[in-house]
Amino acid sequence: MIIYRKAAWRALLGALLLTNALPLVFCQTTSAAGSGSQIPSDSTANIQAPAPATSEDDKKRLRVNPLTGQTTALSGHYTPLTPEERWKLYLKQSYWSVGAYFGPLFAALALDQATGTPPEWGGGLKGYGRRVASRYAAGNLVQNSFQFPVAALLKDDVRYIGSNQHGFGRRFGHAVLYSFMTYNNQGHRTLNVANIGGYYFAAAVSTTWLPESQKLGSYTLSNGSASLALSIPVNMLQEFWPEISRTVFRRK
Repeated sequence: MIIYRKAAWRALLGALLLTNALPLVFCQTTSAAGSGSQIPSDSTANIQAPAPATSEDDKKRLRVNPLTGQTTALSGHYTPLTPEERWKLYLKQSYWSVGAYFGPLFAALALDQATGTPPEWGGGLKGYGRRVASRYAAGNLVQNSFQFPVAALLKDDVRYIGSNQHGFGRRFGHAVLYSFMTYNNQGHRTLNVANIGGYYFAAAVSTTWLPESQKLGSYTLSNGSASLALSIPVNMLQEFWPEISRTVFRRK
């Protein structure tokens, strides 16, 4: 059993190293092929052709929410990410934004510290610090390094797709739905395979540094599912963030 688990760890870490290098490949691909593709007439979104971006446009399109660590693409005026934007967003959501570090603080508190998982790490600030470090490594280093290249391969978006509807109930339902769905480059709704798979992949890899009590199979299933469930309230916060920021921070 110990030999099997070590072999599984090596396989997972090898896959992590591979996916960590893949964004470099995608950022080098040209967008010429994508710019020449035709958008189907039955598209579910109002697709806009990429226009020459200014620095201000780039900041808005790649703006990372300081609380959720996510970026929003509006479904009513959807524009796919370019390969260069995918790479920039990967760096921002993983390392170069406030949200990249607030997310692990919240996830460690809600999923780990509140339940005392793993129990070997104890409580207090010391235990919480270990859990935050684990969440940062699993979420930013592992999950994002899995999600971004896989989404690029599938030509799916990594951003939260914001609703263009009105009314709390409709937007609430949209936020729940898009915890599991996303858009592809044609603006069609599709299952968010890269994001969902990233939760379980990150949980599996994190067993390489967690105490022995956290078994690979059971922890991957339970923790990956808990992370997926947590994405629902996080997406609700992302959906209503424009109203929250205007009220709390007086932003336009």
